[in-house]
Amino acid sequence: MNILKLIGRKKELFDDDLKAQEDFLKEVISGSSFLVIGGAGAIGQAVVKEIFARTPRKLHVIDISENNLVELVRDLRSSAGYISGDFRTYALDAGSWQYDVFFDTAGRYDYVLNLSALKHVRNEKVPYTLMRMIEVKILNTLKTVI
Repeated sequence: MNILKLIGRKKELFDDDLKAQEDFLKEVISGSSFLVIGGAGAIGQAVVKEIFARTPRKLHVIDISENNLVELVRDLRSSAGYISGDFRTYALDAGSWQYDVFFDTAGRYDYVLNLSALKHVRNEKVPYTLMRMIEVKILNTLKTVI
């Protein structure tokens, strides 16, 4: 299926920008370390694949879904192979004490991306859902970067 034709485009939205900045992106990413929280979700996987393709020095991926992490690794191994950098995945909840221990011992990160989210949330007016959303997106990010 030609997705671009389906959505009425002739080329990908950021194609020109990525091509123009590719050398710069490779230089920055290859010398950097990344922590991607929520890296096995739909958006997280797309971001992890872009980082992985540019051979980072360190790429650690956190997600609460062990199954999705396994799928991510299988997809990367079958499409891109291996990288020389430190690539690891961890089935952790960023709100847990185990994550806190991990973060305290994992070393320095140049970039931390919190791409975690609650899926299928249709009613942000429910206070319990809203509290969970605030914890996942805001409080877990703050405790990681402060």
